[in-house]
Amino acid sequence: MPAHENTRKICLHNQSFAVGCPLSTLDVPSIAAFTQAGNIRFDFATGESRGSSKGLEASHDLYIDMEGVLLSGKNKKIRTIVSGKKGNAHLTAVGVYLITERVLGLNGKDAVKDGGLYLPETIILPDDLITRLEDFDVDFVEIINEI
Repeated sequence: MPAHENTRKICLHNQSFAVGCPLSTLDVPSIAAFTQAGNIRFDFATGESRGSSKGLEASHDLYIDMEGVLLSGKNKKIRTIVSGKKGNAHLTAVGVYLITERVLGLNGKDAVKDGGLYLPETIILPDDLITRLEDFDVDFVEIINEI
């Protein structure tokens, strides 16, 4: 999909808009395999971050928008904003650290014994990941709406 021909407007935390362009990344097939979702799109956009809107240094904000039917049968739209107050490099470094910590068993769990390629979602439980990210000053905001 040509990025410049498939842009879309993304509503940010402060109701301003940014233009997002589709970006090919390994996260897309990984998320598809993990969730079995039939439609996944990863966009890159620049706009006012949660940090800069408060007069602080720019944060790295990841907007995760999901739409579908819950197990309860209700149609919902869920947005989760993952906000790293110290920017992109810090958030990436924390991710690498947490994966390394898990592989080597430095997080109180057994080290990964088998060699091979490990994706973060295959070795770190979501609740553990969220707790550890919060330990590194990463915020999570969740917004749930009816469809």
